[in-house]
Amino acid sequence: MIGESNMRKNSTLVFMIILIFYSSIVMASNDQIYFDLGAFALQENETETARQYFEKALMYASENPLYLYYLGKTDMAEKKFDAAQNRFAIAWQLAPDLPGLAFDMASAHFYQKSYKQAAKLYEMAIKQDTNAEQTVIAHFRAGIAFFHMQKYELAIPHLLNAADNTPSLKYTGYFYAGISFYHQHDWTLAYNYLKQVKMHGEKRHVRRQASKWLKAVEIQRMQFKPYDLYCKLGMAYDDNVNLYAPDVDVDTDDLLNAVLFFGRYHLVNEAAYKVGVGYGHYQSTHLDTSDANLINSNLIFYGILKNENYQWHTELMPSYFWLNSNRFLQRIQWRSRVSFNVENVIVPYIDYAYSMDNHFQDDHRDANRHGIGLGLSFMFDPDAYQLQTLFSSEKISSAHRNHNYEISAAQINMKLFAHPKCALTLFVSGMLRDHEHLDSIHQMKREDKQYRARLGFEIPLKYEGLQIEMNYQWAKNDSNIHAYDYRKNLLAVYLTVRQ
Repeated sequence: MIGESNMRKNSTLVFMIILIFYSSIVMASNDQIYFDLGAFALQENETETARQYFEKALMYASENPLYLYYLGKTDMAEKKFDAAQNRFAIAWQLAPDLPGLAFDMASAHFYQKSYKQAAKLYEMAIKQDTNAEQTVIAHFRAGIAFFHMQKYELAIPHLLNAADNTPSLKYTGYFYAGISFYHQHDWTLAYNYLKQVKMHGEKRHVRRQASKWLKAVEIQRMQFKPYDLYCKLGMAYDDNVNLYAPDVDVDTDDLLNAVLFFGRYHLVNEAAYKVGVGYGHYQSTHLDTSDANLINSNLIFYGILKNENYQWHTELMPSYFWLNSNRFLQRIQWRSRVSFNVENVIVPYIDYAYSMDNHFQDDHRDANRHGIGLGLSFMFDPDAYQLQTLFSSEKISSAHRNHNYEISAAQINMKLFAHPKCALTLFVSGMLRDHEHLDSIHQMKREDKQYRARLGFEIPLKYEGLQIEMNYQWAKNDSNIHAYDYRKNLLAVYLTVRQ
């Protein structure tokens, strides 16, 4: 009996030892079981369930960096980025080389627009290269982070790496790379990448944005050239040659030749500022009515100050106008314009001009002119149209009270790209001219309303910078003094060259 009792005691002791040992194994594996269940729930996007399992796993292993990391991933899935960053930071202290941790830490910073920290961590994730898909995304987001930090030279290789290795990111990567090249003043590469996006991008809004940036590239190419040359010559038919003088009765039609030449050269051609000189010449020659011939010649001294968001342009322009041997004008004008660039979509600007007029043979008409203009240029869809509006006001103070007046004007310019090889142009303006005093000849206060419209189309020719323009122009002046009334129709054909 005693031996049997001892055997029972020994078997109970063995059973207890086995039970304790088994319980310790179960307890030791509970955290792993909970973690596996949590990882499965997170994969199914059941974040609340996943959180409960990860928290239970941490009850058994409170300093396990993997469990902390996945609890942080759960916070990320719920867009609780601050909480995620705190979890990741603790896990990083325990195991900085934990696969995927650097990528998710970077993503938490990226979503909160902490681009400096995000870029640094994405580059660490790229060096780890633990997941091919994550590495491509890390390249892309690192490029975007550097882009927002305006470190374009660092953004470009990341963006191109992602674009060249992932079809779904190809044209988005090319788009941001093209803009980065634009900011580095590499117009050729900027144009090439943006052109691919415009031609082949899957998303319409990205193609439209690429078109706007392509337009900006073309403008910058022109501005960064040390010179700009423009020539326009053609023939026009005027059904009412009018000299705008009440004492001269000219109401006839005529053919006229017109030539316009403009050129400028940047003496200083830096990215942020430019200083230069220019020259312009316009001449119209009527076949029959030589008294209506006009010559305008002007010299230009200019300066440009610019950055990514605004541009200030100022110029001094002495000019001479000859209408005929007895009527010519010297004008010295100073003009200043400030324009703002809103994402290459809207460009508002304000313009101020001051002029001194010297008529030589007619001192009564000598005047000081002050003018201010407010304008907007729109480029919402540059593949379809361009739109510009201008509202202006000018005050003329002359030596003789007959010529003191104010002008208020509004105009709209639109270009419609109806076909790749044809653009329709439309110009409409209205002007009010209000004199301050009674006219000394007609003994009444003069008030004019002038309307102008132009409709035409442009056809680019085979050679770059060469195009044909044809347009119809209509002008009408209504005045309470009928001697100043007139109506004019003009048909014109021009050849333009720009280099």
